[in-house]
Amino acid sequence: MEVDVVRGLKAIDELKVELLKSLWIFERGAIEGSDTALMQGLADIVGISYLLTRRLGFDYTRLDRTLIQGLVEWKDNDTMKLESQWGDLSLLLSYLAPEE
Repeated sequence: MEVDVVRGLKAIDELKVELLKSLWIFERGAIEGSDTALMQGLADIVGISYLLTRRLGFDYTRLDRTLIQGLVEWKDNDTMKLESQWGDLSLLLSYLAPEE
């Protein structure tokens, strides 16, 4: 059992390092104006977030629910004006949780 705990912690640490690398790739893409690097960094951040969720013992749906709840709060507060100026939060919420 101890080996599994150690391996699990090692995987979490490796994923955290990959998360930092992905943020760096995103930043580099922004500086260089590279759409490819920007999208790769963002995609990696999303994917690693899901992998970390699983390694930390949570279900993917819990991450989804937490994300949606946070987006609703952002929409209600709209401190960054993403909703009032562009409707970004409504658009993302309708994509992630379409009403059927």
